[in-house]
Amino acid sequence: MHPLISIIIPVFNVEEYLHQCLESILSQTFTDFECILVNDGSSDKSPEICDEYARKDKRIKVIYNEANMGSSLSRKTGLENSSGVYIQFVDSDDWIEKDMIEILYKKAISENYDMVICDCLYEKNGEKRMYKQNFSGFDKIAVIKDILSIRINTYLFNKLVKRDLCLLAEFPKHSRGEDYVITIQNVYNSKKIGYVNKPLYNYRYNAHSLSNNIKTNIITKVNGRIEENITWRMVISFLKEKYGDLKIFEPELSLRINWLKEIYMFDRDLKKIKELKALLELYPETKFYRWIITERIKIILKMILPSRLINVLKGTLPK
Repeated sequence: MHPLISIIIPVFNVEEYLHQCLESILSQTFTDFECILVNDGSSDKSPEICDEYARKDKRIKVIYNEANMGSSLSRKTGLENSSGVYIQFVDSDDWIEKDMIEILYKKAISENYDMVICDCLYEKNGEKRMYKQNFSGFDKIAVIKDILSIRINTYLFNKLVKRDLCLLAEFPKHSRGEDYVITIQNVYNSKKIGYVNKPLYNYRYNAHSLSNNIKTNIITKVNGRIEENITWRMVISFLKEKYGDLKIFEPELSLRINWLKEIYMFDRDLKKIKELKALLELYPETKFYRWIITERIKIILKMILPSRLINVLKGTLPK
């Protein structure tokens, strides 16, 4: 008998947090699952911890990558070696509430949802805050726009998805921020999406994580060489292929792409990398919206003018 749920966890140098993550998996009230740990070339004690838990519980399986492949391909490896009806991705430095899998699975089968989204708790420096999803109902275009604007969390970890749909997705080979690409594909391939208005996933902010480095939205390393992160090119290519005219995703798409371009334009180090100039050609249809220009004017004035003069000018800036 195959398990109903496959929990896939890429593991890379997380010995400090891995015990808590795996204990939260083994404490689940829903027990019909397999947990696939994909060790991605860890150099700390993470492999030993993985083996320890595999010996402790037969539902835990460990896969060892021959070399460091990154989280995207590690997730794909776990997916290809899974057998559950539904897939739940978990990051190895996070943990989940003990009833998360049970709640999401019951929701999924209640109306045959292809994907079920839940809220998150975000922990930074010991403080927690709610990361609520602004889910107002299922419409593919609306959900994708919400993902682009981050009204719905872009990450894979707060979404239970049918395995068959995950297998349809293209996983980036040499990119960071693969969650955008994969999640948007999963939304497009879903016929029905459900939402659980409850924080079930605990996301731990890690200042050293690549996902929290703003520059990794723009650059990636391939064989030690810096290149443009192709994640957003994949997103735009996919949306063009499926929808043609991208005007239906405005203004959210332009706002997101403009943000990436601004990171490049205002970072002296990034501007020295010739290979990144192609970023400015990304989605040439992008539009600049008045409120963005207004905000940029305020930022520039704050940098070059005395605070007293800024207060005088505040009333004259367009709102």
